[in-house]
Amino acid sequence: MIDARRLWKQRFQLEWRKRIRYLRYMFNDHLLVGLIIVLGGIAVMYERFAAALPDSFPYPAIAAVVFGWAAAAGSVRTLFREADAVFLLPAEERLGPYIQRAFFVSWLWQAYGLSLLLLLAGPLHARFSPVSWPLFLFGLFCFKGWSLWASWQGSYIADPSFHRFGAFTRFSLAAVFVYLVLVAAPWPFFVVLVGLMVVLSICLSRLVRGKTWKWERIIAEEQRAATAFYRLANLFTDVPEWREAAKRRRWLDPLLALIPYDERHVFFHLYARTFLRVGGYIGLYVRLTALGSVLLTVVDHEYGRAAIAFLFLYATAVQLAALPSHHRYSLWPRLYPLPQAQPDAAAVRLLSILLFGQNTVFHLVLLAVSPRLLWLATWLGGNIWGLWTAGRYVRLQRGQKAGR
Repeated sequence: MIDARRLWKQRFQLEWRKRIRYLRYMFNDHLLVGLIIVLGGIAVMYERFAAALPDSFPYPAIAAVVFGWAAAAGSVRTLFREADAVFLLPAEERLGPYIQRAFFVSWLWQAYGLSLLLLLAGPLHARFSPVSWPLFLFGLFCFKGWSLWASWQGSYIADPSFHRFGAFTRFSLAAVFVYLVLVAAPWPFFVVLVGLMVVLSICLSRLVRGKTWKWERIIAEEQRAATAFYRLANLFTDVPEWREAAKRRRWLDPLLALIPYDERHVFFHLYARTFLRVGGYIGLYVRLTALGSVLLTVVDHEYGRAAIAFLFLYATAVQLAALPSHHRYSLWPRLYPLPQAQPDAAAVRLLSILLFGQNTVFHLVLLAVSPRLLWLATWLGGNIWGLWTAGRYVRLQRGQKAGR
């Protein structure tokens, strides 16, 4: 006899301890200090930006899309594993308490995310919406609960088109709901919207009546949610649970052709291909470069711009320093008859090139928005900073792995 309550408690405690362990590595002292500085600067700029917006700024329409997506997205985190499709299948009817607890925890966690999003939009909401934030947040919490319930009903249906249509419907309803709340629409509009949600709920209940869970889809959904966190954590520390297949990007192959093909560049080839083809490394690099460039155009203080450039170079070095560890469980690199110092040297060289490119992009942006001779000095300083951080954090990652 399976005790659903006890099973959920065990699974949840195990997952919680795992997350806390990885979060400690992710938010280490160095990164946390840099993050606080960046967030402080962003907060100051954001306040100025909100104060300078005209009264005609379409906050309700923009917020309807952003908050509508946040309220409609997400699914119930079941913490199911692949083997559960076999061993828990006979006990599906007795897993009601398990799913109830999974639903509540998922709703609570995603409601917390909505609270953070509203906190971020606080200055805009206070200026452009007549609705108090507690009432708006309460409405978002209620809609999030309904959206999670509707999403879970899809666990009884395997047709992909049904899930695409369901996701679009939930987003549309959420966007309309948020817009009506923010413009303080008359109550008949809400009556119609709630009536439509009730009708859809009745139709969903009748549609799934008598059906059983589609275990393959539930487990795939759980694995996608877990992989998103593991992919992020893997940029900071070793995550044995995370695996991602390589994806060739043919349009980037000419970059690899620039690398000499000889034994001195074996590991440089390996790490360059890893950066371009595996995981989210290149995506992370592009996002940090783009975000840093945007902030450089917004900040109107010379030394503030220089600090932003150095902080983003630092953040990129810290996160990409974990790239060599992608092959930590592969036997073949250990069998290469090459000097033991070549992997570290290749990783430092690749990271230095990436930081040099990022630093150059930052300073091209600075030259475009505010041509000054100062940027030549900061460009040279940024390159030296990049070389130092690349060498330090690659070797630091290697030292941490050797000590485990």
